[in-house]
Amino acid sequence: MCNAYGTIGYSRSAFVHDLLGIPRNLDYDRPKRIVRPTDKVPVIRSTGSGLEQTELRWGLIPAWSKSMPERPLTNARSETVEDLRSFSDAFRKRRCIMPAVEFYEWIKGTKQRVTFLPTEEEFMFAGMWDSWSDGTQTIESCVMLTTSANDIMAPVHDRMPVILRPEECVRWLRVDSSVVELREFLRPVSSEFIKIADDFRPPNSQTSLF
Repeated sequence: MCNAYGTIGYSRSAFVHDLLGIPRNLDYDRPKRIVRPTDKVPVIRSTGSGLEQTELRWGLIPAWSKSMPERPLTNARSETVEDLRSFSDAFRKRRCIMPAVEFYEWIKGTKQRVTFLPTEEEFMFAGMWDSWSDGTQTIESCVMLTTSANDIMAPVHDRMPVILRPEECVRWLRVDSSVVELREFLRPVSSEFIKIADDFRPPNSQTSLF
């Protein structure tokens, strides 16, 4: 489960602006911050007029829900996303990208945090979003898709975010992408695109893992 990651606010990557054609008119001077469930997080999503960068609550509230979930829905397993009522409609109609500069997992049984970094500009996590209202307020929220761990991630945790490659992001955001096409993205990213931070020092009992 990924429940904390680092973001710099709106994406600075040339890919986001040049390939997706998003204007460079947002605030790029924010320091890196760690985001956690229910925080507002930057996302890229499709609108009726194209693509936009905005901020959504991390922790999906399905539109049909009568009340806010007691526990935030921050992660959605890619293996069941088509079948679960909480996610199936958003998977087909309301997908987004959640840019990040790092994400974190903790070694089981310890307080040791492991930081995972991209080997390129940024991570682009595959996400979904929805809009919920109780009549007095409207909340737009998002959820991160997860998949089985790759070779870098597996010694720490058996799950990881679905990380999209640049050439996949446009297809992920297209409203007319088929479910068959979308399934192609729901797999672990190649280990060459992720690394562990240089300052990581595993506990003695875990040294053999790395």
